[in-house]
Amino acid sequence: MDEQRVLAVECNWRIRKLIRANLEAMGLTVQEAVSGQHGLQMIGQSQPDLILVDLDAPGMDALALLSAIQVLLAGRPAPIVVMCAEPPDFRLLQQGPPVAGFLQKPFSAPLLMEQVQQALDNRPVIE
Repeated sequence: MDEQRVLAVECNWRIRKLIRANLEAMGLTVQEAVSGQHGLQMIGQSQPDLILVDLDAPGMDALALLSAIQVLLAGRPAPIVVMCAEPPDFRLLQQGPPVAGFLQKPFSAPLLMEQVQQALDNRPVIE
């Protein structure tokens, strides 16, 4: 099986460190983006198998970020797990791409790992 890559779009270095340490312990390769714009650049350069997105990231509207991710991923299955401090407005999220999971900050390492594994297990496969 190929190495699975996760892109973590998160402005807080402590949370990125938590994500990296725990997901690498699961055998995943973790790439980090410090902003929504940086995340979009990285998606354009690589093909992540899963994307973790901080909806509270500065400098970009959450819905605009999710929509831009959807455009970049056209034809490539990559589940999106959103992270934010407050529960998101799910009606607003329904206007964007489908979201595979939600993590409310602060979240525990076991919950992170559970959400990531579930999203990867349910990931559609293109043949």
